[in-house]
Amino acid sequence: MFYFIEPETLSSPEKIPKRRKPNMFIMYRKDMMKYKPHNMPMTKYSKLVSAWWKNIPAEEKARLQRRYQIDRDQKLQEYARNKIETKVPLKNDPVNESNDELTAKNKSAPVNES
Repeated sequence: MFYFIEPETLSSPEKIPKRRKPNMFIMYRKDMMKYKPHNMPMTKYSKLVSAWWKNIPAEEKARLQRRYQIDRDQKLQEYARNKIETKVPLKNDPVNESNDELTAKNKSAPVNES
């Protein structure tokens, strides 16, 4: 059985759930995955990375936090830039229609070579 929900009945947060940002340990663990020996089980490696994380001094954690913040900001800027560049023009957009007409006129116009 299918249930249809009208779009106007959904509030904005229900339409697009926000993903939770990864915490510092998750980002550190992701970085450390590059060095995982191929024959070590994931559970053992996660415990090992957890022990490393607990022994990192506060200054090093602060440095990592700054680096992760910079990386995240750069990824957000790149995402925003790509999102703007990939917008598809509307079919019945009068601005695009006038540009298409101008382009067609320019292509059909004779070229004067002097």
